[in-house]
Amino acid sequence: MFVNKFQKCFALALLSLTTFSCSSDDAKTPEEPGTTNSKYVTSYWLDDYTQYILDFNSIDKLMTGEISAKGVGIEQGGSCFPVQNTFFALSTDDEGAVSFHLNNAGKLVSGGKLAFESSYAVGYTDDKKMINIGATWDGSSSDYELMIYNPATVSIDGRKFNDFSVDPANKKILYWPTGAAVSGDKLFVPVYIKDVTDGSNKVLSSDAIVRVYKYPSLEYVTTIKDARTAAIGMYYTNTGIVQTESGDIYTFSSNAHAGGYPPTAVTSGVLRIKKGDAKFDPGYFFDLETSTLKGKVLAAYPLGGEKVFISYIPNSVDSKDNFYSFLGTKTIFKSAILDLAAKTILPVAGLPDHGGDEFFGLGSLFVENGKAYKSFVTGTEARVYQIDIATGTAKSGALLKEGLYLPAIGKLTF
Repeated sequence: MFVNKFQKCFALALLSLTTFSCSSDDAKTPEEPGTTNSKYVTSYWLDDYTQYILDFNSIDKLMTGEISAKGVGIEQGGSCFPVQNTFFALSTDDEGAVSFHLNNAGKLVSGGKLAFESSYAVGYTDDKKMINIGATWDGSSSDYELMIYNPATVSIDGRKFNDFSVDPANKKILYWPTGAAVSGDKLFVPVYIKDVTDGSNKVLSSDAIVRVYKYPSLEYVTTIKDARTAAIGMYYTNTGIVQTESGDIYTFSSNAHAGGYPPTAVTSGVLRIKKGDAKFDPGYFFDLETSTLKGKVLAAYPLGGEKVFISYIPNSVDSKDNFYSFLGTKTIFKSAILDLAAKTILPVAGLPDHGGDEFFGLGSLFVENGKAYKSFVTGTEARVYQIDIATGTAKSGALLKEGLYLPAIGKLTF
């Protein structure tokens, strides 16, 4: 039975995932691989909320038969991120976040653990590290902690607090992070504005807003805004900002009920920050709402080069009845491939209308040999799909037997 986790998680105001203990027979710090032996690793959320980590010898295992976690996977909570030849289960529970790698025999094992008090936005860096941004959900503090996680040593290389209040005179109106991306010596953190005066997560309409920091010092530089579109990204998904192969940063604004926003008069679209700049490019705006898609972008995933895979909702479907529907299984979303530099659109064929991504964004799409792999809920079932990046043609793959999603897919070598 498909379960809408948003209703449960939002009501409890708890968005960190439950952590389970796991065994380890190899606690050494993973090193750069010296061979080409490899395995594919995925996280798997069952429909009873239990979380597992699985490994496969071949990518073909994602495309045939059924995928089952019971009795074969490692039971492990946390939002998983493939990073620098590790599979990192970021959890804020007492057990701590756990780093997984393949030992010399190719067995998936857990290594070091690290305590995280909070995690609301995550992103990758150019030097194969991760950014984590911690905050208090209820707004009891406007001081958010920016951290640089080093997967090679399972440690924090740098951390700095920064005041995310919109106006220092009113600490209850906050900038809330929706992701993070590093390009060169700059860290970009997209945010929306929320009011926590009454202890709730009240989203306020806003321009596209990004806070800019120095990297790796994490020193605050400036906050940039653009009124051509609306708030960037969505709550807890990390899919609203992408760095492409050129080093340019692109941001994605839904302006959609489905994204949890009160829509404004602007249109859903894509903005660009050129490599080396700390401002929006005034000559670039990719208007998706009035394009041939006639839809609003919800999430974006890098495909290599200047291309991204996007999930979007048609304009005609985005109603108040579908508020926050990116967290549900209603099959109201479609997909397309965008060439951001050329501003071209290639609708994905062969993939049925599908549900939202829940909180599973960054790391949930894997690219190899011109193909992208991602799981989708398409009504009464959930499957992995393979998308040919050149043609936009999707092919259905393995059935997820007990659950809905593969929240992360990666490849590790040993």
